[in-house]
Amino acid sequence: MTEQQARSGRTEGTASGVRTDRSVAYSEPGTGWVRFAGVVMAVVGAFGVIEGFIALFSPTYFVTVSGTVLAVDLSAWAWLHLAVGALTLVTGLSLLGAAPNWARGVGIGLVALNMLVQLAWLPAYPVWSIMVIILDLVIISALAMTWNDRITRVS
Repeated sequence: MTEQQARSGRTEGTASGVRTDRSVAYSEPGTGWVRFAGVVMAVVGAFGVIEGFIALFSPTYFVTVSGTVLAVDLSAWAWLHLAVGALTLVTGLSLLGAAPNWARGVGIGLVALNMLVQLAWLPAYPVWSIMVIILDLVIISALAMTWNDRITRVS
């Protein structure tokens, strides 16, 4: 078998005389994790947008003691959720393609920011915030653990 045949997964004949012709799609290591992170990131971003719309249009849905989350009113948090959620959604969708390094870096930054937003949002909606923080940790882990492989292969 030649080197080119080995790379393409094709063999002309075998010892048993059976002819096999398989096309194998090779991808970089960790591509599945990055795409998984992109999908989860898009879902978390969409949830953030929905959460922002709910807080904006139905402020009584989130019950807090003083009517504020942290030091600002609920509409400011709604706009923050909308902005972070939309950026997270777009970045997550860009990770589904070729996963450029800028998308990984921006993705990690946005998800870290989303974790802080959810931590501050904890008094208003504790169970949901904890679930989103866990998803954010999974996203950061999936993006960061394969980044070194991609950088060394490119250079």
